[in-house]
Amino acid sequence: MTSTFTTSRDIELLTSLVMSPLTTAQLLKLSQTFAAGPFSSPRTLLDRLQRLTQGGFIHRHPLAILSGRGGGLPHYYKLTPAGLRMLYGEDARPPSKRFFAPVAVARHHHTHSLSEFLVTTAVAAHRHGFRLHDIHPENMLVLDVNGELLIPDTRFDLLGTGGRFQFLIEQDCSTETIRSMKHDDTIHRKLRLHDAYRDLSAARHRVVFVTSRSRERLKNILDAAAGVVRNQDRTLFLGIYLADYVHAADPVRESLFLDHRGRRHSLLPRLD
Repeated sequence: MTSTFTTSRDIELLTSLVMSPLTTAQLLKLSQTFAAGPFSSPRTLLDRLQRLTQGGFIHRHPLAILSGRGGGLPHYYKLTPAGLRMLYGEDARPPSKRFFAPVAVARHHHTHSLSEFLVTTAVAAHRHGFRLHDIHPENMLVLDVNGELLIPDTRFDLLGTGGRFQFLIEQDCSTETIRSMKHDDTIHRKLRLHDAYRDLSAARHRVVFVTSRSRERLKNILDAAAGVVRNQDRTLFLGIYLADYVHAADPVRESLFLDHRGRRHSLLPRLD
């Protein structure tokens, strides 16, 4: 392996793609958290991504979401087996069989929205001395809740000198029924299992529902949560509309998140 692929910034780029598939714009934003410092321009980042692609360490795929800048479809990047081996050694194994596969087109909006939430969180938390820790990529965490399987979209800790705060994330694109008498693949089921899992979990955590298409959808989910939680004094479920989060001045310290009682919270404790 040549020295072309051994810079610390290369390693940080590849490590970022373990967390989630990311676009150039997301990687450029996330580079604000890199120990090697942020990329000076999109062109500099693109040159590095092209070299890593040519070296076989990442793959580039079109993203079926318009960029909104008149430039057509953007692209997202994923690790290859060689990229994973560079990070973790020759015996490295992917967390799932589809870890290296392109994202199914029907999942593009969901995965891209989840990545937006993660990148925004990482950058905002970094400004306060926190980092994302123990991240599970999308749908890689499988929890047994009294014999039923619960698969949150992702989980991570915010870890810093101010403490450790644990979160399970459910990215919602308004595709699942909130409640149905015909089937149990619903938001209500997720809420019920998350509430039961909190009783089983030794560590305190919060479940964050992130809606990407509707603020009204967020209200409906939190209303459903109010009818599910058995301990009404426990703040387990939080909700946020993605656009409000991404465009906030201080996403992790502002009281942007609503609970099932209509109370506002922040991801990290407020200092005032």
